[in-house]
Amino acid sequence: MAEPTARARTNASSWIAGLSKLSLAALLLTFVTFIHLVGLGVFTHGFLLTRLVIPDVAAPYKQAGDAPLPATHSKAVLIIIDALRTDFISPHHPSPKSDNHHGVLTLPAELTASQPGHSLIFNSFSDPPTTTMQRLKAITTGSLPTFIDAGANFASTAIEEDSLISQLNAANKSVVFMGDDTWLNLFPSSFSQAYPYDSFNVEDLHTVDNGVIEHIFPLLHPDNSTQWDFLIGHFLGVDHVGHRVGPERETMRTKLAQMDTVLRDVVDKLDDDTLLVVLGDHGMTTKGDHGGDSELETSAALWIYSKGKPLAQGASSEFDWPRYTFPGSKESLRHVDQIDLVPTLSLALGLPIPFNNLGSVIPELFSGSLETLETATRVNAEQIARYVKEYDNRDVVWAVDTVTKRSTAGDDLASKITHNRRIAQVALENLRALWAQFSVPHIIAGIVLLALSVAATVALYLGVRNSGPKWDDYVRLALDTAITTGGITSSVVGTVAGVYTRDPAVAIKTFFVSTAAIASLLLALPLVFRDRKTSWRSVTLSQAIGPAVLILHAVSFASNSFVMWEDRMVGFLLVSIVLVSLWRALLAPMASLRLRILLYSLGLAIIARAMGFSTICREEQQPYCRVTFYGPSGGPSDWGLYMAPVAALMFLPRVVAVVLSWSKSYNGPAPFFIAAVWRVLIIVNTLYWVFEWMETWDGLQPDRIPLVKIMKLWIARVSLGASLGLLPHLWYNSGLCIDVVKTADQATGEEEVGVYGFGNSYGSTYLLFLLIIFSVVHLVSASAGQVVLCLVLVAILLYVELIDAQRDSIVMKLQFANSASPGAFDGPSNALVRPSFTDAVPLALLALLAFFTTGHQAVFASIQWKAAFVGFETVTYPWSPALVGLNTIGPLLLVAMAVPLVAIWNVSPRPNQSVPVLAHSVQLALAFITYFATITLASAVTSAWLRRHLMVWKVFAPRFMIAGIILLAVDVALIFAVTVGFGVTSSKVYRTFRSVSE
Repeated sequence: MAEPTARARTNASSWIAGLSKLSLAALLLTFVTFIHLVGLGVFTHGFLLTRLVIPDVAAPYKQAGDAPLPATHSKAVLIIIDALRTDFISPHHPSPKSDNHHGVLTLPAELTASQPGHSLIFNSFSDPPTTTMQRLKAITTGSLPTFIDAGANFASTAIEEDSLISQLNAANKSVVFMGDDTWLNLFPSSFSQAYPYDSFNVEDLHTVDNGVIEHIFPLLHPDNSTQWDFLIGHFLGVDHVGHRVGPERETMRTKLAQMDTVLRDVVDKLDDDTLLVVLGDHGMTTKGDHGGDSELETSAALWIYSKGKPLAQGASSEFDWPRYTFPGSKESLRHVDQIDLVPTLSLALGLPIPFNNLGSVIPELFSGSLETLETATRVNAEQIARYVKEYDNRDVVWAVDTVTKRSTAGDDLASKITHNRRIAQVALENLRALWAQFSVPHIIAGIVLLALSVAATVALYLGVRNSGPKWDDYVRLALDTAITTGGITSSVVGTVAGVYTRDPAVAIKTFFVSTAAIASLLLALPLVFRDRKTSWRSVTLSQAIGPAVLILHAVSFASNSFVMWEDRMVGFLLVSIVLVSLWRALLAPMASLRLRILLYSLGLAIIARAMGFSTICREEQQPYCRVTFYGPSGGPSDWGLYMAPVAALMFLPRVVAVVLSWSKSYNGPAPFFIAAVWRVLIIVNTLYWVFEWMETWDGLQPDRIPLVKIMKLWIARVSLGASLGLLPHLWYNSGLCIDVVKTADQATGEEEVGVYGFGNSYGSTYLLFLLIIFSVVHLVSASAGQVVLCLVLVAILLYVELIDAQRDSIVMKLQFANSASPGAFDGPSNALVRPSFTDAVPLALLALLAFFTTGHQAVFASIQWKAAFVGFETVTYPWSPALVGLNTIGPLLLVAMAVPLVAIWNVSPRPNQSVPVLAHSVQLALAFITYFATITLASAVTSAWLRRHLMVWKVFAPRFMIAGIILLAVDVALIFAVTVGFGVTSSKVYRTFRSVSE
């Protein structure tokens, strides 16, 4: 690429020309973030659309006689036991049987055995995502959830489409609710009485359940029967026990026993005309979590009981209804879809079926005669056909019409019933496959924007790298051209779009999209006109290995198998690229350098392999994966609980001190900062998770639990306060990690001043900043994650030492080559080695490996919700979502913020800030961003190309969402690292250098 002219600065706009180099770097990274944000926004707008909601409402019956079927019951009690998995109430226990959750809640099985005509147990399929808000939408509207809806589980929004609740209100029925406050968010003005309780405090196992018990039994008393027609009680204790300790603990047995007692009391107080429905909104995994699509998460219990009127009668016995065998069981259960509850309850209560319903009536409840069952299935099929016609998707309409037009005239009632149910099933199958209506133009535009953003970052990387000391002139000119030209053109395009559409939103969207596209294109143009003197033949193996690994990683996203096993693949790529460095050891000019490069490379490879020991498995990886991040019961791993305090107390602070001592930098504020303050903080962090485990430890006396809770709460608050207040204060106001020693020359008597650690004053000061970030991420990570984070920090230190050794080797080779006589060495050199793209690739792989080995996967089920309560008793906005986010991507952000450390480690300051450490930091930041932008682009392309693939919503779409979140997080982290971390560091170094020189 041709070097920019000296006039570039004056050619730039005045406001850009007046920016300092640090501000220019921040503007550059911010502009790249803007391009990524727009590209991701456009693509997700086309790919992750929410389900099309049709506002039509089924017309209420003017009088009871208008209903196609007489109501079977006048009232209903709907009890939701959150996360009640099928096997928790099934009489057919899987093998091996668990004493903690099998055979505990026994009332449904007992009544089904003694009163088979009045009591029915089902396995109900809970469509993913298996999060509470989506499931409540499904069991009230009968509609399918969408993939992106899972992100709204923290902030539920009101249901505006037709629903069972709205039909009850239209029929002047009184609906009373108590329990999970998500109901009140979904139906804010639909209840005649409401008793909501906080739904996200998983630390609290009893408050919600006790509140439901307090209000439900008085309402069931005959004296209060006129106060309600439909009663909803939503218990949360089982779900919270699952999140806290998993299903394999005595705590779960106690909670299920309580639910059994509650149900017995409810049944005792029911009258003969009230229908009881008990269900779990979803299941839970073996460690108590939910949100994904595994079999244990989608298998939810459903029990329907009628005390007076019989349910299952002879008319349904001649049909072969679907059955389901729970994993490990030998006998099957009746199987329904959870959304089947909506048309069933509607017809049972004499109400119209909600317009958007896709569920099929449960035939047992209408099996008094074949005529009744045929009427129920026909009304259901006609309602679904109306919805499909209004939805107006050609493929779905054709599929349903094909089934509907098959003649049933003259057929017997049994054939008509089968035909009616087939219509409903075909509609559901096709709409499940459709899932969402893709917008192909938005998808293509998003991919183009993401591709242009990758080209732009590559061009900026090459421009900064090849411009040398004048990198800022290049960036000023590039940004000025992109912002000015892109802004003007986009303003015109946006204005024209707004005029022709008369929609300001379209104009604004067009402006931002056009700006991003044009600016990316302008920034990428230098790639076309790059310096022709550069030849691919001059590229060395060390320079080529980084791009080669990136290409391999990106191409792997085309295979669902590689995506599912990405955690292992990333570890393999990291070890491979590190071992490639071993050949550099053989080429180093000195034995000491060869030994250093060899040991650092082997050390990194060993750490990468050790990190791989911490695993959390996707469902698709079974049976070839064993979870080690959690213990056998879903709680903390024993090795994590034991090793985390030892690593915090003995291992990690000592390693940091030793590495700093190699460059004489364990001086100044470093000993106090690391050994006295930081060490105490990370020890306190480990104690938090020890107390978290003790709170649910069976050996703890119950009267000590409140004390443990208080100690845990204040440990977290003290650590957060110190990490966000004390440590930054100490770092900002302290000096450099140097030691000034004055000695007198014995011969001359003159005083000499020696400054120890000044050669690494950039690196050592920035390392203290990185330790602040580490302490925060360390707190919100569980014990096993804390051990992994310690390994990550050691890996970062080994890597920067490896890069430094490789730089020394290159400099020495140059010195030997330029010396006057063969084999001679003329002494130290002031030469600086520019970083390469390959230097950033191991850090990118380490960041991804840190994400996977701290207990995360690209699936909802791996989200560690416990982090939301670090320092808080209940869900507290915005802290709880922020803490969960920090737990999820914090390990990755820690590595991202270490990127400038590679550029400044063991680089000696020079007068007038002449060392291009900022240029090298920006160059490495752009390389790091390029890696994540490329794999995000690859993930978007494969998700779009395979959007009808069986695994799209299970594998490809979640990976794209994680890739997009990580890309934006990396962008923001690097802006923060360069502006705050590097900015304060360079300011300290410059002030100290000036004072020492004077």
